[in-house]
Amino acid sequence: MTLEEYICRGVSPYHVVATTKKWLKSEQFIELKLGEEWELDKGQGYFVSPYESVIFAFRPGDEDVRIATGHTDQPMLKLKPSPTIDREGNLLANVEAYGGMILNTWFDRPLSLAGKIALRSEEVFKPHIVLYDSKEPVAVIPSLAIHLNREVNSKNELKVQQHLLPVIGLTDHVEDDDLEEDLLLSYIADKLDVDIDDILDYDLFFYNPAEPSRVGINKEILLSPRLDNLTSCYSATKAMLDEDSSHTTVMALFDNEEIGSRSKQGAGSSLFLEFLTRAMNAMNACLITTDLTLDSLNKTGFMMSLDVAHAYHPNYRDKSDITTKTYLGDGIVLKTSGSQKYNSDARTNAIVMQLCDEYKIPFQRQINHSDIAGGSTLGPILSQFLPIPGVDIGVGVLAMHSAEETCAYRDCEALTDVVRAFLKE
Repeated sequence: MTLEEYICRGVSPYHVVATTKKWLKSEQFIELKLGEEWELDKGQGYFVSPYESVIFAFRPGDEDVRIATGHTDQPMLKLKPSPTIDREGNLLANVEAYGGMILNTWFDRPLSLAGKIALRSEEVFKPHIVLYDSKEPVAVIPSLAIHLNREVNSKNELKVQQHLLPVIGLTDHVEDDDLEEDLLLSYIADKLDVDIDDILDYDLFFYNPAEPSRVGINKEILLSPRLDNLTSCYSATKAMLDEDSSHTTVMALFDNEEIGSRSKQGAGSSLFLEFLTRAMNAMNACLITTDLTLDSLNKTGFMMSLDVAHAYHPNYRDKSDITTKTYLGDGIVLKTSGSQKYNSDARTNAIVMQLCDEYKIPFQRQINHSDIAGGSTLGPILSQFLPIPGVDIGVGVLAMHSAEETCAYRDCEALTDVVRAFLKE
């Protein structure tokens, strides 16, 4: 599977995991359940998906444990309950912002709708969960003409509830904002071939359906939705499938990083720790290892937190550090922060530097401008539960959290190369 194919299929966190599961299964990885006994074989690939938007994959090996992590979610517009509004003949969808969006990038482009839907079932505690993707565009958010907003290029405060309600259609003029039947839910029910009353709830997002594009005179630039963080999810998965390591290798893709990771499926929960404990106990019981424990991971474990990095923007030169700049096309990015917003330190950076030197993988450093606070990653969050050495790396991008982001394609290839080398060594 190519990176472009992975991005096109991963239109929501649930679709990212579904795509990853299908890919792993095609390479003979075996699905396990947390509530069952695990009989493991050395070198065999396994995966667990406790929730629809999180997945852990691993291959049992020796006592050296290599962990690569990423996140499946991205900033989008989340559909609210009772979503359809009829505003004087214009059908709108009621939404809220999920994550830190660059709001003005969502105007004047086709939008599709995807996520998961909970349907009525015979068992109260087991609603029927289905994935949904409209595929075709179903909405647009028109911007206001410059003639009606002369300050649009100098001052333009945007509010999601007022300015970013997607238009999903037209109907007869009515006075009331409420409809007798929710037309958007009726449309979805028709596509799923279910009764509208069977749709109990949903986690649906409007997303940018544009396919990744190669731009530039030499086509070296990749313009695409969801580079944050499907570049990392793709590299972690492909490296797991490509590299037959003697070590115990683990991949963990979490949800909800963009809103703080404090959820049952986020890196801020105890879920990953419980999974690791279960996997190590099963490996010890099957005599694959002799004494692999959480305590032993302090000496034998290493974690790569994979997420995109801020690249140098040629039109906003003052936003980068004055000596340490990160350029598109110059290789993977080692992310460092004095406030420990990233997991890297001198020792762990040195390990990755030597790894890159050995495998001739281009790398560069990133540290934030001293007066501009950067974002954080999964690394420090996971370190609260799993205090093992680790490093934060990723692909340098421009327009992070835009509806479409920009990176260098060869940097994506370098990221896969370094994760593959990391799992092997």
